[in-house]
Amino acid sequence: MGGIAGNPATAGRPLRRFGLALGLLTLALCASASAHTLSVSHLDIVVAGNGEDDRVELDLALKDLALTLPLDANRDEIVTWGELQAIRGPLERMVTSGIALATPAGACTLAPDGLATRKYDDGMYATVQLHARCPSNGALQVRYGLFFDRDPQHRALITVRRGEAVVTAIARAGAPLVQMPRTGGDPFLDFLREGVHHILIGYDHLAFLVSLLLPAALVRIHRRWQPSPTLRGSLGHVLGIVTAFTVAHSITLTLSALGWVTPASRWVEVAIAASVLVAALNNVWPVITRRVWLVSFGFGLVHGFGFAGALSELGLPKGARLASLFGFNLGVEIGQLAVVALVLPVLYLLRRRAWYPRWMMPAVSLAIAALASWWLFKRLAG
Repeated sequence: MGGIAGNPATAGRPLRRFGLALGLLTLALCASASAHTLSVSHLDIVVAGNGEDDRVELDLALKDLALTLPLDANRDEIVTWGELQAIRGPLERMVTSGIALATPAGACTLAPDGLATRKYDDGMYATVQLHARCPSNGALQVRYGLFFDRDPQHRALITVRRGEAVVTAIARAGAPLVQMPRTGGDPFLDFLREGVHHILIGYDHLAFLVSLLLPAALVRIHRRWQPSPTLRGSLGHVLGIVTAFTVAHSITLTLSALGWVTPASRWVEVAIAASVLVAALNNVWPVITRRVWLVSFGFGLVHGFGFAGALSELGLPKGARLASLFGFNLGVEIGQLAVVALVLPVLYLLRRRAWYPRWMMPAVSLAIAALASWWLFKRLAG
């Protein structure tokens, strides 16, 4: 008796389901966030030595504090110094219970010692000043546990200074306990992880990349999308796109992170949303079908400023700026290549399915374009 293994309708079902799942996953990832401003705090510790108390300063964004404490008492969306002073007691208790320092000889005692404000590129911060009395002058262990319950993506950039020596590390929800050696440390690895993390939560960057990849296994012939005849052709197309994007955003990321070129962040975010919109619409109504790498390069320059904005929120540690910058940029590339490695084989398998270029690729592209239009509207509205 004959089986049904050769039935083309049945054989195509797994790929169709796989393709539909890929499309839904893409839309879910893109729709899950409308901005990529990081929630970051800055914990600076100056180890005095000679039996003196260490100095500790913790900068917390007012927008983060407002989610936890009644900061804006009159709800006029303007935080005054008087309103900040009014919550000083609860704020200091929150801080002293949310962070802890210890040396190999035992725990340090923290005591509040002042309140101030500090301005960063992303807004105003409250600076809680403390002094710490530690039982020894050994390597510090820092436990940071603020805001993770409300925002798992929150980060704390920790800097410990001992004279001229500076050590940095990043605390995150999955790793709130950080070991700070007396010297050394590896900011490169910390910022490499942050680069990978940022590209995977940078949904507008992902939407742009996916928009460029959707037709990667297709060619435009007689005003119709046709399957690419060879895997080599698809790989060459993707290699050109990814390389151009990498080179371009590496240039502007470096220029901006080092302070040589600093465009207004609002207009960078507007331009990023516009780039996603253009890339997605070009899949439905193709205007540029050759040398797509030029489009990738041009918009990659804009996206590099976006990456630099995220990096500036973390802050490049003094004494390790170049290593941290290189680590972050490399992390972005690793995350980007992981996305390509996941998406491209699926698109290559789908390229000969008539429904993929006919309705699925345009439908996903239009959905990304609609989302990009919403991003564009929100960012223009301020």
